[in-house]
Amino acid sequence: MVTLSVWPWETYGNLKYLLYAPLAAQVVYSWAYEQDYSRALWCLHILIICGLKGLVHVLWSVYNNMLWVTRTLRINPNGVDFKQIDHEWHWDNYIILQAIIASMICYMSPPLMVMNSIPLWNTKGLIALIVIHVTFSEPLYYYLHRSLHRNNYLFTHYHSFHHSSPVPHPMTAGNATLLENLILCVVAGAPLIGSCLLGVGSISLIYGYAIMFDFLRCLGHCNVEIFSHKLFKTLPILRYLIYTPTYI
Repeated sequence: MVTLSVWPWETYGNLKYLLYAPLAAQVVYSWAYEQDYSRALWCLHILIICGLKGLVHVLWSVYNNMLWVTRTLRINPNGVDFKQIDHEWHWDNYIILQAIIASMICYMSPPLMVMNSIPLWNTKGLIALIVIHVTFSEPLYYYLHRSLHRNNYLFTHYHSFHHSSPVPHPMTAGNATLLENLILCVVAGAPLIGSCLLGVGSISLIYGYAIMFDFLRCLGHCNVEIFSHKLFKTLPILRYLIYTPTYI
């Protein structure tokens, strides 16, 4: 089980990005030699979403480092040192993992490969996603995250890696072990897969939820308090509704 603390491509260095190559190759091959572009389109969507996820982290990192804007809002006055930068250098491993799992789901579920069956927008899908997220994903994440903290073995061998960064930073959000990110794949994937299986999924829903999930995680791990602490003192219940660095 300890092996789940190590990424399969940990020794690859930056060559790990070649793991995206099969998706890109499928896009090129399908458009060049196949009449059915379903696989190519899904592979392209996965690549675009992965790029947008990375962009979200980069933009949050830029904002986090804009001291002329955030100096008075910083939670930890210290800056990120080179040791932490090296520690979080491969923060984007989870994006590769999600790309691999997403491609496996698409190939294992032929109905999902038919792009014409999934509309650009479906209001019922949004409702289904919110219901599944609130009733399944949030409780599951809370329980598993709590277990990672309370179980000494799990914290020592897995979750301590995430908490070893001394200064909160958007990149810290993705800097975790393989086991933790597999858990996040289940948490984040359930609402999307559930809405699609119910026949109410949409392209906008997939893009929106995948990107918003990372956006909120970056918000919760940045070193800047977006919402004033006075707001939470006035309405304490908001700490359970708004994901902020103060209450992570």
